[in-house]
Amino acid sequence: MRDVQWCRVTASGIALILSAHTVYAATSALSCADLASAKIDDTVITLAQLNAATATLPEHCEVIGAINSRTSPVDGQSYTIRFHLRMPTIWNSRFFYQGGGGTDGNLGDASGAQLQQGYAVVSTDSGHDNATNTSTVAGTFEFGFDPQARSDYGYNGPAEATEKAKILIRKFYGKRPKYSYFAGCSEGGREGLMFSQRFPDFFDGIVAGNPGMDLPKAAVAEAWDSQAFARAARSSTPFGNPDLASSFTDAELAAVGNAILQACDAQDGLADGMVFNPQSCRFDPAALGPGGSGLLSPAQVTALEQVFHGARNSHGELLYASWFWDPGIAAFGWRQWKIGPLVPGFPIPGNSALNVTLGGGALPFIFTTPPNSTTGGTDLAASTVITTANPIGAPGTANFGDAFVPWVLSFNMDSDAPKIFARSKPYKESALDFMGTSSTDYKRFKKNGGKLIVYTGQADPVFSSKYHLKWYRELIERNGGLDETQEFARIFVVPGMNHCGGGPATSQFDAFAAVVDWVENGSAPERIIGTAPAGTPWPGRTRPLCAYPKQARYIGQGSIEDQANFRCERPTH
Repeated sequence: MRDVQWCRVTASGIALILSAHTVYAATSALSCADLASAKIDDTVITLAQLNAATATLPEHCEVIGAINSRTSPVDGQSYTIRFHLRMPTIWNSRFFYQGGGGTDGNLGDASGAQLQQGYAVVSTDSGHDNATNTSTVAGTFEFGFDPQARSDYGYNGPAEATEKAKILIRKFYGKRPKYSYFAGCSEGGREGLMFSQRFPDFFDGIVAGNPGMDLPKAAVAEAWDSQAFARAARSSTPFGNPDLASSFTDAELAAVGNAILQACDAQDGLADGMVFNPQSCRFDPAALGPGGSGLLSPAQVTALEQVFHGARNSHGELLYASWFWDPGIAAFGWRQWKIGPLVPGFPIPGNSALNVTLGGGALPFIFTTPPNSTTGGTDLAASTVITTANPIGAPGTANFGDAFVPWVLSFNMDSDAPKIFARSKPYKESALDFMGTSSTDYKRFKKNGGKLIVYTGQADPVFSSKYHLKWYRELIERNGGLDETQEFARIFVVPGMNHCGGGPATSQFDAFAAVVDWVENGSAPERIIGTAPAGTPWPGRTRPLCAYPKQARYIGQGSIEDQANFRCERPTH
């Protein structure tokens, strides 16, 4: 053992492993090729090859494996948990899990900045394949019919992939990772919370960005929002449904965003085009209606009131969360989710908002038990079931062409919303059972020294930052108060930011570096510096993103474009 500056796995299978500046000669390690025949329970290695360094990737051992391959007794399809692992020959003794997105189903490339930095990196499809697990009725949401595939998506697939990756790392390098990390956004953020709650000893540091916390509840809210905007629609699609995109023009959403700024921008002590104190915001969309400026119709005002007030049943009970008023409503990322189109000039006819394509397929097939239940009906649409995921019938148009819109518009908040809690044969777990991520039991995570950073976009159109903050306040109550909770978990709100980015926000920041510094050096992040990217009103602007409950406050002198002139303080109102 001696101090060096580099290491590699030799052709003979002897691994020289970098840990700080110490090299270990691990004669028990396997060569990359030998991993193809490695004995791992319920796992088949389908690829094990040593890849030469390229301009973007270091020399590394690439492994693809399949776990628990089986045939579903419900839909007869073949399912397996696939994982993709890359292990650099010059290893920093660290492991990184690359979080998924959407409803998963994609293997992922297990690459990126962490691999270049010397991490062993894994990704997974979470137990289903969007290329093969499809059907005429459900499209890529077919796996929702299989109870095990549901559980694999919710928690078992990522857990299995993590365990098998760590076994292979030990076999290849001859030692376990010194530190293990996870980072992801959206569904990846939900997976991060899931790991911290279900498997609290798997990772030392976790970054959960804009997490789909209790995602089935958010999916119910997506249906609620779609119905609200449908009632304000001013035209119909070729399929005879309300055109959600016609409910608001870009100019009308911009007017709403500007009105929010006028009402709430200065509440944080500085009028700078950003709302850092949303709790004090008292915006009323009626100010833009017929009794105010007249820019919006009564139907538009009602739609905004219903959406931001939150999904509710006929008894007025909140089914998910309300939303902060934020000028990010005028950004394309907000429209993309809530009303569409998916992209400017989208060529496929019909509604394409993510709320009725991605959310519109996940709710009936994955989060409703039993899947594709007949809806109760509403004033917008009679009760229905989904008969095809591709009414257009052309390649690449599944989930579009208003495939799920009639079902979404007929989703009844009294009779259908409770189905996310339902169980029935053969579905022993409800959607909230396998997808729920709002536990506040963090005893084991804290005891194991785990560190969790959550960040949330204040203008996220699909996962409400109010819901995230409600959970964090409950976490504080259960774990001995704010100081005790901040020893292991901190949450950061990003004003103006849409879903995982976008919007008028300082949305470029490095939460992963912050969690690594916290884990390895004990430096708990009081602030994370965010930068406004190109396309914002103030490219290059920096702001401190402060650990809740603190918010950025201008010190009263110096450039307002420079984060150095801001403090993190608790709001006084």
